[in-house]
Amino acid sequence: MHILQKFPLAVFLMTLPLFLLSACGDDNDRDLPDVSNIPVDIKLQRFEQDLFRLDTNNLEAGMLQLTTKYPVLFPVFAQEIIHDRSNPQETPLQAVSSFLHAPEVYHLNDTIQQLYGDLGWLEQDLTQMFKYHKYYFPRNPVPKVATIISEFGTDAFIISDSLYGIGLDMYLGENFPGYNPEIFPDYIRRQFSREYMPVRLAKAVAQNAMTTAPGQRLLDVMLYNGKQLYIVDCLLPLMPDSLKMGYTSVQMTGTEANEQAVWARILSQNLLYSTDADKFKKLVTPSPNAPIAFQEAPGEIGNWLGWQIVKAYMKRHPETKMEQLLNFSDAQRFLEAAKYKPKRQQ
Repeated sequence: MHILQKFPLAVFLMTLPLFLLSACGDDNDRDLPDVSNIPVDIKLQRFEQDLFRLDTNNLEAGMLQLTTKYPVLFPVFAQEIIHDRSNPQETPLQAVSSFLHAPEVYHLNDTIQQLYGDLGWLEQDLTQMFKYHKYYFPRNPVPKVATIISEFGTDAFIISDSLYGIGLDMYLGENFPGYNPEIFPDYIRRQFSREYMPVRLAKAVAQNAMTTAPGQRLLDVMLYNGKQLYIVDCLLPLMPDSLKMGYTSVQMTGTEANEQAVWARILSQNLLYSTDADKFKKLVTPSPNAPIAFQEAPGEIGNWLGWQIVKAYMKRHPETKMEQLLNFSDAQRFLEAAKYKPKRQQ
């Protein structure tokens, strides 16, 4: 059996030019920029289709053709994404041959082509997303976007500022039998559906737009992750917040209804300035729940609060450019300038 590998969300970090033309609007008072005239037209590169068309009896010649067509992606795919990490001596030819001859990979591709043989809808969604991306990040090139099969290794990744990728095998529905529940629990598998494709790619963009968190306190981490969510919100302004958070609609409603209570809980438990990650880990990392906030609180609810703080800051300081926002590293000063006031429970 081909060895499953957990491949990082972002293959290589990139540095994004971060000058933005304007701030994103508040949820209840959106003034979305007009991006209709921005010349973006995303046409997906179907790498996985080209890969599975290779003649396995003449694989070297086919790989040379793929290298010509995908000079950046193919080496990364062969040497990193599908490389057997338990065998450091494995060559790209061996890796590709093993991958294409694995029955489970062959059947996985069949399933993907049945579901996603036509991705015209995704091209439309990503075209709109990258129109916003070009508006807010005007110095960045419009990237090429390729689709791959990674055998459950990566959902979205960025190789450079001009090449992004989506692993289609991570969007086959939460009940797809190939997802090992010990590796992918329920709250993770829930996000393995088609509507999450642009969300995961936007999160990869946001993640790579950020440097490391400036501190280890809960407040530092909340604001760091909140700024990432703010970028996602700029790129996908009409996407429901529940999808941006990976929540069910019930979880999203409960989170919004308990905003004030969660903030009060964090303060009363002296967590805001704590550096004890074991105490607040579930507030800021993917988790089935975060009962320290309230009994039914979903994981990452602290990131959602950080996002609300960032939006409060930008509402009070709408002249702030994204470069200034992301470089504002003093979390305490940022919190004070935001004058954040959580909404009362309805």
